[in-house]
Amino acid sequence: MNSAVEWLETRTYVSRQWRAMYFGTIGAVAGFLGSLVMIAADIVAAQAMGKSPFMMLRVYATLTEGAGALSLSNWTFFLSAFVMHLALGSALGAIFALIISGRSRYQNAGHYLSAGVVFGLLIWIVNFYLLLSWIQPLINGREYILSAIPWWVAAVTHALYGLTVAAVCYPFRNDVSHEEPHRRTDIPIF
Repeated sequence: MNSAVEWLETRTYVSRQWRAMYFGTIGAVAGFLGSLVMIAADIVAAQAMGKSPFMMLRVYATLTEGAGALSLSNWTFFLSAFVMHLALGSALGAIFALIISGRSRYQNAGHYLSAGVVFGLLIWIVNFYLLLSWIQPLINGREYILSAIPWWVAAVTHALYGLTVAAVCYPFRNDVSHEEPHRRTDIPIF
């Protein structure tokens, strides 16, 4: 094999019975990578606004650690924010891949990447305005995330997450065969 085109033409496809497992795995990896991009974007945005590089991550960690995460002497926030983003990002990436991959409507790269950006923005709207707006005051007594993170930073970082997930999943979108799996009939059944 001398080129990527030859590889694409000769590779085998995943059987239809493994569709959910295959796309779920691809999506989880894509979501993990998308979460890393999102965390990096949060660090860059904090620095661009003249704040401590990890200030956005500290604010996200208030969901699990409360106001203590905002203390500059506390570094446990990083693990909390990091694990929360990676776990949730992996799960949501799997959901994206399962919903979008293999659909004829999303064969074009532009449509696929646009679906990723829309997915990221939907995550932002649902998480920030439908869940966190009432869950965080119940848990911590205050809306730390909604009040401390500018809406445009949250929107851009979530759009980057969705774009990254879609970009990673796109090459694998048609890897599942559309044929029914063949069953061997010569196996005796007792």
